[in-house]
Amino acid sequence: MPPVGMQNSVEHLYEEFRHSLWERPENHVPLEKGVPNHSGLPEPAHGGKRWESLEGKPESQRVILCELLSETSCAEWLGFNDLARPDTKPPLRTLAGLIREPGWTNAKNVQKLRMYRAATFIDCLRPNALDWETPCIPDMEWVLEFIDVFTRPGISIAEQTDLIDDLARPRVPLETIVRTARGPRLVLSLSELSSVYETKDLSHEERAIAWDSRSPRPFQPFGRSNLEMHRDKQLTHRWRTAVNHQLKKARALYDSDP
Repeated sequence: MPPVGMQNSVEHLYEEFRHSLWERPENHVPLEKGVPNHSGLPEPAHGGKRWESLEGKPESQRVILCELLSETSCAEWLGFNDLARPDTKPPLRTLAGLIREPGWTNAKNVQKLRMYRAATFIDCLRPNALDWETPCIPDMEWVLEFIDVFTRPGISIAEQTDLIDDLARPRVPLETIVRTARGPRLVLSLSELSSVYETKDLSHEERAIAWDSRSPRPFQPFGRSNLEMHRDKQLTHRWRTAVNHQLKKARALYDSDP
């Protein structure tokens, strides 16, 4: 780690580390067996823009997180093995010095990188919920719990997607996300999905107004005014993500209904 007292430099390095996660290396590391390929995902030139293109797409974000948590990918990033040329080691990345501990085993270093990758991913979905730069021990212990839950044997793609969707919803407490037996998620009835479908061609603001103005009573599936959530800088992204998720379900149901 950089010496204490170099706060600005540390913040700069952590920011650089964050952006590096969304950049595809020249020799792309293949995903581990059982992890779906994401060749269809958008790949802008800059890592930050790549992440922005995935906002509101928990299915695509799930694939990215699977890649970030891949032990093979982490080992290559740390310089332990070169997948393109198995007989050589890749050049050590400058940022790997932030993570790599010389006295540790390769396995421990890989686990540390997985923890930091997961923490930065979570921070993108729920900014400032974790202190991963210091780091704060209880927060990083929670990150380890999240990794265990996300990668537990037998977990389905749908369950992994739900975990990421919950991370993007600030009203879902972090402690409930890591429970393997969690409460029921928001499930709309057919009539409610019909109401969602009726507004499919509206802008998000128009939709929020229409839902809040519905008679005889407002349609507020998330427990409060849609317009307030849409205009709240802290909530608008999460509200739009949740709405898009319900729109997708409504379209799947009604677009195919003759």
